[in-house]
Amino acid sequence: MKTTVLGCLPYLNVRPLIRSIERRPPEGYELVYDTPSGLAERLREGSCDIAAVSSFEALANPQLEIIPGFAIASDGPVTSVMLFSRKPFAGVGRVALDTGSLSGAALTRIVLADLFGARPEFVRLEPYPAEMLSLADACLLIGNNAILHAPDVPHVLDLGAAWKELTGLPFVFGVWAARKGRADGRDVAILEEARRAGLRDLNGIAREESINLGLPPGQILRYLAETMVYEMGERELEGLREFCRRATAGGLLPPGAAVRLWQGKEVV
Repeated sequence: MKTTVLGCLPYLNVRPLIRSIERRPPEGYELVYDTPSGLAERLREGSCDIAAVSSFEALANPQLEIIPGFAIASDGPVTSVMLFSRKPFAGVGRVALDTGSLSGAALTRIVLADLFGARPEFVRLEPYPAEMLSLADACLLIGNNAILHAPDVPHVLDLGAAWKELTGLPFVFGVWAARKGRADGRDVAILEEARRAGLRDLNGIAREESINLGLPPGQILRYLAETMVYEMGERELEGLREFCRRATAGGLLPPGAAVRLWQGKEVV
């Protein structure tokens, strides 16, 4: 049996997708954890086979195939990909982007340009809000940092809500993606069962993460059950294609960027 290295994100919004795999890793599986940018690098260098990777990387890297049906998305406010600013967004001159972010960083550029007409300077910094805001007018925080360490500033923008206002579509922040030739039917079946198991026990996940994060279980449950979208339906695909179009037009993605879907491979 082959060995599959599965890349996982250390964020609350991914818990329903990976919890059962963590509890009982399937035979032949090795789990690694990293930020979106870190998992993207692991996929590029070939040290990871399949990962919950940013949609930006899945579109940009021609060696990756998106496993159909899965998404880490929101259809409106997401609450965990947030832009915090000391100035009105139309007037920001410099924005600090979380070094771990790829999709959120690209979305920030698109939203500021297309919704506010702003084209500030961008810098990448580690996700420490006080330091970021000492060096820039605004800062992007993602994942647990956006939920737990939100700075006290007068202007706050939920980027999922901003994308919905701009396009009317959901935004796909992450996907399961595999290097070409690395995934097979068994892998997809394992990921599907893990998602089913996670969605069946959102109450259990909320209780566990309440202890880990120090947040009320009800708040976590609402986030996982009502805010997050874990299936890639037609509207999510349309949103992903629109992201690809806008990011390519803006020079954020290379000309060959595309939504490349995994076509299936039998277990050998």
